[in-house]
Amino acid sequence: MTRAEHLVFCKQCKNRYLDFNKGLLCNLTKKEADFEGECSDYLYDSSNNYIPKPKEAIRPNKQRAKWAEYILWGLLGLSFISLISSYLQYDLLLKVEEGYYVSDNELTLNDLREGIVGITNIILYITSVIFFIRWFRRAYFNLNSRSGTSHDEGWAAGSWFVPFLNLYRPVQIMNEIDEGNSVLITRYSHEPSKKNSLLIGGWWALWILGGIIGRYIFKTSLRANSLTELIESTQADMFGQLIDIPLTILAILVIRAVSQKETLLANLEIQHVENAAAVGSK
Repeated sequence: MTRAEHLVFCKQCKNRYLDFNKGLLCNLTKKEADFEGECSDYLYDSSNNYIPKPKEAIRPNKQRAKWAEYILWGLLGLSFISLISSYLQYDLLLKVEEGYYVSDNELTLNDLREGIVGITNIILYITSVIFFIRWFRRAYFNLNSRSGTSHDEGWAAGSWFVPFLNLYRPVQIMNEIDEGNSVLITRYSHEPSKKNSLLIGGWWALWILGGIIGRYIFKTSLRANSLTELIESTQADMFGQLIDIPLTILAILVIRAVSQKETLLANLEIQHVENAAAVGSK
């Protein structure tokens, strides 16, 4: 909203009075007009003749955060299972390489186990991506509704799929959500709100590293025809799981940290409206 629009905003508002020392003040907050922010007190005051078109309402996001966490916890558990399964395959391949007898039944069961774990992992991974991006986009939408954002909220989803842009834009948006909520919390509570830059940075560093390792694993698995190549591919897969485990934990912590700020901010906004209504009724 521009400064000119805010001036129209104040002229139409009945809750104002003139103080000869301080100038024109708001009768709801007893403060000067804040031309940098949005007057939520005006929007909730039914006595005004002119009600400007408000920004799109804040949408609930707490449940999306919970579901994203639940799926990631499942993916974390599967990562441990996948790590164990890969180790069992690695041990089996070493026995074959060293000349120990391994029955066809053992080989068949190993392939079946690895296949089930692999397919389940793909399904759960895709599901986690969907739920994470749904929460992520809603969080960015809400920030845009409250104070505006650097990009359209659609980029919170689209930036993950654009080559090169997906190396930095998602983390920029995540930091913007975190910092933007912190600024709003401080504005309402008048207390500093800690930013999660280090947590978000660690999560993103592991995401990039995991992506590099994942591409290497995919290439080695495609060309793994000999026993030696199968062993190398299994080792790479085990190393990838060792990266995925802390990555998933950090992703859960990031969702939890940002979601807690969203909840706190929503509560502060409710308190602000209630306090303004109480002052206005006196």
